Amino acid sequence: MLRKLLFLITLSCIIIPQTLVAGTVTERIKSSQTLVVGTTGDFPPFAANTSQGTIIGFDIDLAHQLANGLGLKLQLKRMEFAKLLPAVKDGSIDIALSGITMTPNRNLEVAFIGPYTTSGQSLLGREELISSITSNKDLANTTLKIAVLKGSTSQKVAREGTPHAKITLTATHDQSLILLINGEVDVILADFPFCKVAEFRYPQHNFKALEKALTFELLGIAISGDDPLFHNLIQNFLLVMESSGTLEKLKKKWFKNNGWIETLPDMDFFKNLEQ
Repeated sequence: MLRKLLFLITLSCIIIPQTLVAGTVTERIKSSQTLVVGTTGDFPPFAANTSQGTIIGFDIDLAHQLANGLGLKLQLKRMEFAKLLPAVKDGSIDIALSGITMTPNRNLEVAFIGPYTTSGQSLLGREELISSITSNKDLANTTLKIAVLKGSTSQKVAREGTPHAKITLTATHDQSLILLINGEVDVILADFPFCKVAEFRYPQHNFKALEKALTFELLGIAISGDDPLFHNLIQNFLLVMESSGTLEKLKKKWFKNNGWIETLPDMDFFKNLEQ
């Protein structure tokens, strides 16, 4: 598989127009022989820390596939979601992979390759509360206390769709979960896969995810817009992943199975860190 990936990527680079020259990202990677990927590490199933301190997830597997296919070392940089795109722009990381929705405003700042999967906004809260929400009209009139991740599309959806709610911005999803567990907020507004994982992960809290997604979102790989050759490389990598069936296999691994959840630490671990 890796030989096939290397061959196809090499072939694509041979036939690209001469105008697609290497930029700073390509030169940096060639010099360091390392691919630096930024991620939040607290957004399962896309990226999550295990009890052993390693980062796993759908996006992390994609990063490993890319680094291995290019014969590079992989360096994962964990950072707050709101800092990912600025890090792509200033060159602190080569790509950002953390369930990032491709939006026009973001696309004015960085380039996106994709989509490589889809998602949508949902709610996570106590089952009796979530069961009482049957339409967007319920949310428009709600005065609930809602936790949302700063800089995410959840923030925009909460601001526009719940004008009467009390919105608390958090730097990480873990902080949102702590607020919900402690009863400081009523619900979390976040991507549906994250809400569904939390529902399964913390049954003792009687959490429930809103099954009908509030939005439809396309997720992409964020890279610098100043390196045409690197853009072409990532584009061809994703094409190989799709055409070979590897991308679909990864989706089944992370979205259809839940065995990996057992490797994640419980919330007491994060609560202790906050003290």
